[in-house]
Amino acid sequence: MENHQIDSSQIYLQENIPLSEEEIKEMEQGHQVIIRVVAITIVVSMAIMGLIGAFAVKRETLQELGYEDYFAFLCIGVLFFGFCYFFAWLCAQYFRYNWKKDKLNGKNKLTSIVIHRDKTEHAQYLTFSGPLKNEKIRIEVKPGDYYRYKIGSKVIVTYLKFTKKALEITDF
Repeated sequence: MENHQIDSSQIYLQENIPLSEEEIKEMEQGHQVIIRVVAITIVVSMAIMGLIGAFAVKRETLQELGYEDYFAFLCIGVLFFGFCYFFAWLCAQYFRYNWKKDKLNGKNKLTSIVIHRDKTEHAQYLTFSGPLKNEKIRIEVKPGDYYRYKIGSKVIVTYLKFTKKALEITDF
């Protein structure tokens, strides 16, 4: 990582800017899609697991099973689905809680300098210098923004405080 001299007088943070109706609608639609996708994924994966199990078991074994065995398999499948769905629901609730806090508190606008870039399997992040000494603000950005802004770029980023997602990044 390159060492850049950062002038703290160039860094400015404006907090609690109200969100527009359009931004709020986008957030709410995102939550509805998450739960639907998770439920469909769990059902399809359980069906595939059931088919693999049915083809892996010998025919003689299946003929010896009674209705109570099939009922037990059905209960185990429903229990497994409930467990997976509950876990996904907890994750969705965590994200929904952060979205609600963002909805109440609004967005932040930061005029700063990119001090670090990193990429994970699922997202790209830019780290900006914060208004306080040695403060760093790491924000998830779109792939286009990640490749566009290099370390040392002076930008104005509008982001959600609790979910740490960039809404808009512009040159300073």
